[in-house]
Amino acid sequence: MKYTKVVGFEDIKVSLIMVWKNISKCFYAALAFFAIGIILTLNQGIDNTYTATTNLYCTISGDMTEASNNVQIFSAYASLIKSNRVAERAVSIMGNTNISARYVQSMITYTPSANGINLELRATSTNSKEAVEVVNAVASAFVEEMRMMTNSDAVRVLNVAADAYMSGNGVTSLWKRRIVLFVLGFAFMAVFIFTKELFSDKLRSIDQCLLTDDDIILGIIPEIEEPNEK
Repeated sequence: MKYTKVVGFEDIKVSLIMVWKNISKCFYAALAFFAIGIILTLNQGIDNTYTATTNLYCTISGDMTEASNNVQIFSAYASLIKSNRVAERAVSIMGNTNISARYVQSMITYTPSANGINLELRATSTNSKEAVEVVNAVASAFVEEMRMMTNSDAVRVLNVAADAYMSGNGVTSLWKRRIVLFVLGFAFMAVFIFTKELFSDKLRSIDQCLLTDDDIILGIIPEIEEPNEK
């Protein structure tokens, strides 16, 4: 007879208890993953990351129609900041540099304001001077690109980046990755134990012994009365 495997509350309860009983195995697995993380990152360089910021703005002088058009153009073409065309122009502005246009694109992020007039431009690098140089070059390149496309000076640089702030601690990031591996190891073993117990062939309820259409009844054991019941 094949019993029907019905996963119910009792199965889940027993599986969770089994995980708790084997909590030490979960910690061993976590420690193993943690050790692997340390080995894999042992020879990695610890580099802090620095972010330089500048701001662009759209002029709103003149009549209302012109000002509205300038804002719409600025908002519509803001995505050009991440384009290869602007990146190549930025590399050209920086002059003698080993930085590629693709690398410049990977360094740049931006956040437009809600009113569409201002835009914050950021460049992140492990070298603070490089971050400052790139963000200023990209800002100038974007302004020049907008001037050529719109034949106007609607977009301008509000402020030039002078320095960069530390946006990422290399040591902290390194230990975060190791801790993530520790958690993954613990979770992996816990899920393995839970799943193994949940789908095991152990009987935990009468419902799992219900007959199915494929079962063949060979006979029925009759009920026998006890002698003292006669």
